[in-house]
Amino acid sequence: MADDLYDQDFYLWTQAQAAALRARAGGANALDYEHLAEEVEDLGSAQRNKAESLTRLILQHLYKLQACPDPQPVGHWRVEIENWRADLERVLTGAIRRELINNLDRIHARAAKIAQTDIANHEPSAVVASDRRWTLPQILGEADDLITPWTAI
Repeated sequence: MADDLYDQDFYLWTQAQAAALRARAGGANALDYEHLAEEVEDLGSAQRNKAESLTRLILQHLYKLQACPDPQPVGHWRVEIENWRADLERVLTGAIRRELINNLDRIHARAAKIAQTDIANHEPSAVVASDRRWTLPQILGEADDLITPWTAI
C-alpha cells in the first residue's frame, strides 16, 4: 500500500508517513521519529508550495495577457505559461490538486494583485479584471473550453 501511494501521490505519501512515524514515537528505538516525521512532512509541503507558486505565476500572466493592450510581451508570457504548466504537471498529485482547487480563490486574488502592480509599471492605463477566475483544468491547459486571453475574451 505504501509503495503504491508513493508512486501515485507523493504528497499524500509524505503526509501518511509523517503520521506513521509519529505513531511509533516513544519507543526505545534510536531513530528521532518526531524530527523524521517533520522532515518527511516538509517534503510534501514543499511540493504543495511549489505547485501553488506555479499556479499563481500562471494566473499572473493570464491576468496580464487580458489587461495588456501592447501585443509585444504576449509571446514571451505565453512561453512562460507553457513552461510553468509543464513544471506544475510534474509536481501535481491528486492531493495537491484538491488543495489547489480548495485555495483557488485566494491564489487568484493574490495573482491579480501582483499582476496589476506589475502591469502598471509598463501600461499605467491597463486594468486587471481581478474578478476573473479560471478553473484548475483551464490553468493547466487541460480544458477544451478555454478561450485563451491572447486570442479573445
